[in-house]
Amino acid sequence: MTRVRSKREQRLLVVAVVVLAGVFVWVYYAYGLTPLFRKVVQLGQEIRTTNIKLQHIEQAIAQEPQLRQERDRLGETIQALSALLPPEEELPSVIELLSDVASQTGVKIQTIFPLRASETEEAPTGAKQPPDKGREFYTQIPIQIDALTGFHQLGSFLSHVESSPQPMQLKSLRISGDPKEPRRHNMKIVLTVYFAASSSGS
Repeated sequence: MTRVRSKREQRLLVVAVVVLAGVFVWVYYAYGLTPLFRKVVQLGQEIRTTNIKLQHIEQAIAQEPQLRQERDRLGETIQALSALLPPEEELPSVIELLSDVASQTGVKIQTIFPLRASETEEAPTGAKQPPDKGREFYTQIPIQIDALTGFHQLGSFLSHVESSPQPMQLKSLRISGDPKEPRRHNMKIVLTVYFAASSSGS
């Protein structure tokens, strides 16, 4: 009986050891290896992301001379185009030009005058480019024309303005009827005229 009991105890001991070993392995895997594997995967992803960023930085550094050349080329182009614009001091000449074109096309001008920035419908119009946009290369000055004209004369006037060497753009046009002149209408025209930025503002 003693030997049989001894063998049973040995078997139970072996089973207990195996169970304890299994529990130890499971605990080690669950609380030791699994977080470690997760950390390794996370580090691998961070390494790949950092490597991609590094490649982008290296590409940007490699393209830096080319980008500088492109910047210089664009700067020269802007300066060349700005040189084609007349100075702001020629504003009276532009107003005289518009008056002559109106006279040639049958547009009867009642008033013509430049607008201040506060008088325009949009705040930026009539003002120089904001300082945070870098160097100023041109100035926009709106000119308002109140006129009495027909549609045909108006079309001819705008066509002449568009073909003028002075850079101008139609900003707004308002038309209202005139009971005294059925064939003519009251028109309020706002033209944006472009001038070279003054040296003091650049």
